[in-house]
Amino acid sequence: MKAHRELWERAFGDPDEYMDFYFSQKAVRSGVYSDYHRGELCAMAYFTPYRAVYRGRECKAHYIVGVATEAEYRRQKRMTRLVEQGIEVCRQEGSPVVFLSPEKPRVYQSMGFVGTYWRQTTTVDIGGKEWFRAVPFGGLQKNDKRELSSFVEDMLSAEKFELYLEHSPAYYREVAGEMNSLGGDVLVLYRGQEIVAALCYIHEKEEYEVTELICRRELGREAVETVCHYLRTRRLVIEDSYFIPELDGEGVFREEQEKPYIMYRSVFSRESPVLKCYINDLT
Repeated sequence: MKAHRELWERAFGDPDEYMDFYFSQKAVRSGVYSDYHRGELCAMAYFTPYRAVYRGRECKAHYIVGVATEAEYRRQKRMTRLVEQGIEVCRQEGSPVVFLSPEKPRVYQSMGFVGTYWRQTTTVDIGGKEWFRAVPFGGLQKNDKRELSSFVEDMLSAEKFELYLEHSPAYYREVAGEMNSLGGDVLVLYRGQEIVAALCYIHEKEEYEVTELICRRELGREAVETVCHYLRTRRLVIEDSYFIPELDGEGVFREEQEKPYIMYRSVFSRESPVLKCYINDLT
């Protein structure tokens, strides 16, 4: 695994804290596909399993990550062979779908992957006040975590997404660990005893980024202002704007992302139609 981590660091430049988390928590349960030349690692791909809802059915879906090839071995189809190998194992296991967040979409289009989710990013410079009570994931009791999961699952189910990840308490526990490794956390906003928003955020390069924000649409501005107040910042980058379409005005800037954030491929079908998808909190 040491060679894999070294290649990961050269390819992606992730901080040590994140790599410590990934290789101790996620890599150990992932399918790892490797290519060697004369005993040296030259290419790799990780298939990390998640519980998902795909076209109304619960299933195991694999997130393809850590796809990297040493410079001198590129353009030799090594990565393609590894990804196809992993997909064949998914097929044998009965997992119906794989997905990834592409750096270069064309590379994966040639392998049958289809763009299925584009982000609209919102950057705010508004500050704000504490409209709601903000509680980090670590401050939640067991029953609170179940209520968090129910709130998010109800919100996603109501949108009739064809592909999304299950947001169970166990899932949030892992996501919180991932956010913590990147200077952030999972945060829950309450109005009284009622949950009105749940979000995941990281802190990199002296900037706060919200990787996922699920909130009641009519409370979008209040939720964002509360987060700014909690983090003691005026500026916030919200990577996806799906649940805050009405947030506008001075200090609010929106940008449509040109490349898809999520591409996917059906494992059992030759065709992968564009789905109504929501997958946001993966780093």
